[in-house]
Amino acid sequence: MHINKNKQNGSSTYATMFILLVLIFAAVTLMKLWAPYFDDMAVKTALKNLSEEETTRSMAPNEIRNTLNKRLSVNGVKLEKEEVVIKKEDGEILINVIYERRIPMYGNVDAMLKFQHDVAVKAKG
Repeated sequence: MHINKNKQNGSSTYATMFILLVLIFAAVTLMKLWAPYFDDMAVKTALKNLSEEETTRSMAPNEIRNTLNKRLSVNGVKLEKEEVVIKKEDGEILINVIYERRIPMYGNVDAMLKFQHDVAVKAKG
């Protein structure tokens, strides 16, 4: 049986290192972006729960904002006053949550994540 010694099997050291670096880059990126998306899931859940409660229908806008922030503080999430817009129109309470998070990624490169959630609650009365 004749074996060809010039034929190589497997990947070279450089190819293996390149693949490893790409995997590390992807893993670090995912780890850095996980926290804001996890916080957004908390915001979405808190808004959904708030919209389904009967007591929300009779709350003033400041009460709704305070209740939302109290629920989010359990998860360490803080929304600024201008990030939560509450309007009453046509017998409904419209709650709009629009916010951005800037995440430092690598050196002077940042990721800007924008989130928006809208909920309508029928007002009491």
